[in-house]
Amino acid sequence: MKKNLLLLLAVTAVTLLVALGLIRKLAPGLLGGRPVDLELVQLDEQLPAFYRGVFRDRLAGSREFLLKDPLTKVRALPFYPPEPALGPHDVLGFRNAAVPVAADIVTIGDSMTYGNNAPLEENWPSWMLQALQREDANLYNMSTGGWAAVQYLDMLSYAAAFRPYVVVVAFYTGNDPLETLQLVQGNENWHWLRERAGIAAGVSLAGLPEVSLDVPPEERWPVSFADGVSTVFTPQLRLIANTEHPGVEAGYALMAEVGRLLAERARKLDVQLVFTIIPTKELVYAQKVAAEQLAAPAPYQALVTAESGRIAVLAAALQAVAGARYVDVVAPLQQAALGAAALYPADTNGHPFPAGYRVIGTALAAAVAGMVPAPARGLYGYAQDNSIYLSLVNDEGLWYFKSEAFVEQNGWPAGEIAMLSARQVLRLPFRGVIDSVDPQRFGPACCPG
Repeated sequence: MKKNLLLLLAVTAVTLLVALGLIRKLAPGLLGGRPVDLELVQLDEQLPAFYRGVFRDRLAGSREFLLKDPLTKVRALPFYPPEPALGPHDVLGFRNAAVPVAADIVTIGDSMTYGNNAPLEENWPSWMLQALQREDANLYNMSTGGWAAVQYLDMLSYAAAFRPYVVVVAFYTGNDPLETLQLVQGNENWHWLRERAGIAAGVSLAGLPEVSLDVPPEERWPVSFADGVSTVFTPQLRLIANTEHPGVEAGYALMAEVGRLLAERARKLDVQLVFTIIPTKELVYAQKVAAEQLAAPAPYQALVTAESGRIAVLAAALQAVAGARYVDVVAPLQQAALGAAALYPADTNGHPFPAGYRVIGTALAAAVAGMVPAPARGLYGYAQDNSIYLSLVNDEGLWYFKSEAFVEQNGWPAGEIAMLSARQVLRLPFRGVIDSVDPQRFGPACCPG
């Protein structure tokens, strides 16, 4: 009996030691293990080492602009160098000078929002920020050529990390319907969108001409306007994404559904959402073509009619989305096209020049103005580590008062004070603790209004 009891105790002890060893190895936090920064982990092929993935040698000095991605189909090369009409890319592959810890505004779109044909400082997001005339505001652009509605939806989840006040999403009628349906049908990760939008499984792009940017000469319409502006239209190419076809109908239905989904997610994130639809070059110049009574070929006339109708329907759907705002950029672009400034290149390229992007950015700025709150200034409370600090935000940054006595001695009247949010302090430099009396610097005089 005694022998069996000793054996049982020995087995129990061994079992406990093995269990503790497994817990320490697999879940050290349950045992109050060492800090994460002092622990070593094994390299796992299923979870690549983070920095090796970000700074991998294979991409160093690469000139490959787009990379394959299992969810977004393509993504842009990180650290792509600056060129006159492309780049630079940040560490995430987006076209920004840097990745901020927080962004007041996030823009999402395709190459039209990326800004092909213009330097970074003259794409429409940059023009929009400039037109806001807010030196305290910043913007992060999450756009990549080859993207469409599905990727816009995907990016909003990541944009939340920047805690933006506003997200601007720009659709493009030149190819978004085709690329949206293609990704939803071809990638199982996005099949649920097809069902959500009520798209039958058999609907496809079959029967439509193959899309190729190498447009044959017979499908080009070169135009020279009376004021010297010239360009080359490719109406048959752009008509593919706007023609009467079940696949095109499905693509636009998916875009409208994505708009509703974006709004649902934006409401949960407490983000203000702004939509716009960027038109094709052909539609932008339609009024000028009509004003000069140019003999437009049938494909051009068909595109202008079809695209105008598509935009009207999609715009109505986006305008009906609760909590979102729609901004029309078609009318401002068409009005600007009547002037003598070249909004687009003189060849078949359908991306605007800086002058065209400026029109888009300015129109959107008028809507976004007022959506980004003024920066915090004055006396606040700030909760951190289960404590509330009496804080001051002035032009220098964020300060903590050493005690209430210094608050009073610097001239702040007694009363309730507002609380600072974590979002408000993310971009504020911490300047130290106020333990002196300087009313001009630390009192109400520092922060008028």
